[in-house]
Amino acid sequence: MSTKDPRPPKLQRRLASKVARSVIFVALVIGLMMSTIVAYLDLKETNNNFRKTVAQVIKTAHEPAARSAYNVNDDLAGEVANGLMEYKSIISVTILDDLHNTLTSRSRIHEASPHRWIANNGFGGLQSFEVELRTIDDPEVTAGYLQVIADPINVAEEFIQRVALEALVIILQSLIIAGIFSFIFYRLLIGPLQNISHALAATDPDAPLQTQLAVPKKNRGDELYVLAESGNRLLQSISKRIQERDTAESDLRKAAESLEQRIIDRTVELEKQFEAAQAASKAKQEFLASMSHEIRTPMAGVLGLADMLLDDSITPDTREKVEKIKETTQSLLVIINDILDLSKIDSGKLKLENIDYQLRHELNKTIEIVEQSARQKSLKLSIEIEDKIPNHLYGDPTRLRQVIINLLGNAIKFTEKGYVTLSARQGIENEGKSWLVISVTDTGIGIPHNRLKEIFDDFTQADASISRRYEGTGLGLAISKRLVDVMNGSIEVSSEEHKGTIFEIKIPLNKSNKEAAEPVQKNVAAIYETRRNLSILAVDDNPLNLRIISVLMGKYGHHVKQADTGKKAVDILSDPAQDNIDLVLMDIRMPEMSGPEATRIIRDLEGSIAKVPIIALTADVVEDHVNEYLEAGMNAFVAKPINPGVLLEEMNNVMQEIIHKPVTEKEQSA
Repeated sequence: MSTKDPRPPKLQRRLASKVARSVIFVALVIGLMMSTIVAYLDLKETNNNFRKTVAQVIKTAHEPAARSAYNVNDDLAGEVANGLMEYKSIISVTILDDLHNTLTSRSRIHEASPHRWIANNGFGGLQSFEVELRTIDDPEVTAGYLQVIADPINVAEEFIQRVALEALVIILQSLIIAGIFSFIFYRLLIGPLQNISHALAATDPDAPLQTQLAVPKKNRGDELYVLAESGNRLLQSISKRIQERDTAESDLRKAAESLEQRIIDRTVELEKQFEAAQAASKAKQEFLASMSHEIRTPMAGVLGLADMLLDDSITPDTREKVEKIKETTQSLLVIINDILDLSKIDSGKLKLENIDYQLRHELNKTIEIVEQSARQKSLKLSIEIEDKIPNHLYGDPTRLRQVIINLLGNAIKFTEKGYVTLSARQGIENEGKSWLVISVTDTGIGIPHNRLKEIFDDFTQADASISRRYEGTGLGLAISKRLVDVMNGSIEVSSEEHKGTIFEIKIPLNKSNKEAAEPVQKNVAAIYETRRNLSILAVDDNPLNLRIISVLMGKYGHHVKQADTGKKAVDILSDPAQDNIDLVLMDIRMPEMSGPEATRIIRDLEGSIAKVPIIALTADVVEDHVNEYLEAGMNAFVAKPINPGVLLEEMNNVMQEIIHKPVTEKEQSA
């Protein structure tokens, strides 16, 4: 790259012009100062000479003036006065006798002149002289008086002419000296600097070595020579840097091309890995959904048949066995739910619910949930809540309760005697941030110190013997740890073998801006009475599940029609004669036509049947899939195995009326 030479500066901006102007200005100032000093000295000297001259003229006329006054001779006095008036500066002469009688008086009008100002200011204007007259013969007697008025105008005019000439000469001398100095400066400084400037201005930035800065031989060894040599070294350094830059740019260009290709290759690889990860994640979700469906489906059959057996008249021994079957199946259901929760947290799809809630109510309800388990082992279960903790908080009470239940459940499971205590307090850090600190303390078997860091890992317990003795999957603490992390909190554990364990969770304490309403009790009742019988269409490809649903609904007095595929359900609802269907209970995964597909077709039917409430009965409870069911037009879903109370409550919700009314213990006893 090359650039054009910069335009030379204008004449008034050139250094030579600036130096010349400066030198001339200084010379003029000095000349004017010298002229002023010379004029001042000349003024003082001229003024003194003027007064001395007038005094000398008066002294010359003293003796004749004294004789004329002594003899009172007017003629002689007139001759003396005329003689004095011949001196141009004297404009008035008066001779008086000793009695101040005028013997003679001569005067002339003082001339008008443009230089009157200098005569008045520089020489004092009109000057008066008065001399006592004494004769030589009788010096003791005053013969009379001589009064003279002198005008310095003539002297002032001569002074002005003389000073002007002197000032002109001095200024001319100063200018001549300024010109000489300017010439010397140009030869010694300005000229060489201009040569250096022009050479630098003409330098090609891409080829600086083509320029050599030179100074005249007379400047060898002085500052200009050092400047030129330094500039030459700088140009050599710049040339070297340019070569290095060009080399570096070439290498960088090659590296950039190589890096760009590597980035393209890596991007392609990452895209493949991302697609593979997405496929793996989707496969994982599909696997979990399939696993949930395939395990929950037979479990639904087992629990449904167990409930049917418990409704029959069976022996106490058989009833106990059936209840054990139901209890074991429900334990397996808890494990499946834990695995699904863990997968949801790991995939980042867990969304916290932020609502206003009452802390003390939630903690007390949590204690009620595990109270029966503690009572069965004769453990003392207590709760301690610090008074200063605000009761009305903002957050996710459901997930908080899930964490505490896991910790309390573990504490009760691993404690054979003693107590389990749930406590809550408020913690404040240095920054003023408030924390809700909840701890669960037990007197159980404790945890070995070397296993404390591992207990929050998936499927991990203190040792294998614990799994055999106490059962469990080791997922509870892993889920609790992840839930607390999602809530921007932390969980810690301290333990001593054979003495007990303390789990402490710390989450941000967010006060509610308003008081939370008293929580509505939504406990599922054990017994319901039907207030209105419904015509229900049950759709499921599994005959056993279809039978269980039919028996369950029949138990509450509802009339049930059955369909083993989604297509058959659509055909039934499309028949105008079947417009009396009040509710559809539909499975999701069915051959030929799935539940969501059937729902979409039903919603497109004509007439009021298109608005029939549809509840999904599904063993696939993966959140993304549940959202798909609702988007397809289903009104709600109930997970398999079916909890009868949950299904009855959901039926009330979608029908928007109380179809099934819970029966209280008092009403049952009555």
